[in-house]
Amino acid sequence: MAECADVDLSGLQILPGLINAHDHLQFALFPRLGAGPYPNATAWARDIYHPESDPIRSHLRVPKHLRLLWGGLRNLLCGVTSVGHHDPYDPVFDDDFPVEVVKNCGWAHSLAFSSDVRDRFNATPLGAPFVIHLGEGTDEDASQEVFRLNELGALDHRTVLVHAVALNREGWDLVAKTGASVIWCPRSNLFTLGRTLDLDLIPPGVPMALGSDSPLTAEGDFLDEIQFAAALTSASGASAHRLPAECASRVLRLTPHPDDWIAAPGFGTPPELVVRGGRILLISPARAATLPAHLRGEFFPLNVEGRPPVLVRWNTPQLLHETAEFLDRSKIRLAGKAIDA
Repeated sequence: MAECADVDLSGLQILPGLINAHDHLQFALFPRLGAGPYPNATAWARDIYHPESDPIRSHLRVPKHLRLLWGGLRNLLCGVTSVGHHDPYDPVFDDDFPVEVVKNCGWAHSLAFSSDVRDRFNATPLGAPFVIHLGEGTDEDASQEVFRLNELGALDHRTVLVHAVALNREGWDLVAKTGASVIWCPRSNLFTLGRTLDLDLIPPGVPMALGSDSPLTAEGDFLDEIQFAAALTSASGASAHRLPAECASRVLRLTPHPDDWIAAPGFGTPPELVVRGGRILLISPARAATLPAHLRGEFFPLNVEGRPPVLVRWNTPQLLHETAEFLDRSKIRLAGKAIDA
């Protein structure tokens, strides 16, 4: 808290750090790919995955640690302090990374692309979530995946289903019976599948969190997702306000982080201050003016199209320079948005 003592927070709301329950951090610089809707995620993947051709080839030239760091910054800009990364845990996450990446969890990509789902489920630490893409489609095969997962013995109160768009009423009843949870990624669903969750079909009490998914299917960032989800839940009579913090913490089984907080004009708006572990990681230029000179010198500008300019605790000019060694500067966009530092 000592770093924040001199920061004027008048006119701002103090809120818990947000939790993005589902992202693929290494794809933050990629453009959205595909021309949906598709019957399922497998059809989308087969359509867009051509690593021998651009834009995938040119973006994969950027070293993974740089791509992951951009993914962390994309979340930090939104006031996210914790992220569920649906890929292998990388050592870079333990080395001054912008957000906390959930480590105590098990995961499998999906039934289609993971042949060892049951083994992965059994290897998940006790008390930790097991996260898997499931029901990401609109066809019959996708609707049956929840029953296949149950037959494998990998569906219980620890299981977290990402997407679950294809589930019918019987499938949702099974989710409720087993105590499983779901992560909702509405903009990604609408782009790839042409529809998202039918919120009225979900039984009361099924825990649900919100995820941005990757820019491969959802341009923009977690604030865009929050605003979109708020519009959908308002129409259904539900509320999206609890999904990015309280509900996500429950779904991902996170311990409380009282030293992770943000200051913003309101819920779902760009933060002017992000604090993680009591340390300022993002601050608006106006608020930074009150910081001691030696502390101001630790921050660098990050300007993203459509978002207010901010200062972050990473050398963004150097980061842009290193990234431009592998990817044409004109193509360096953060989830489809132009960036400068």
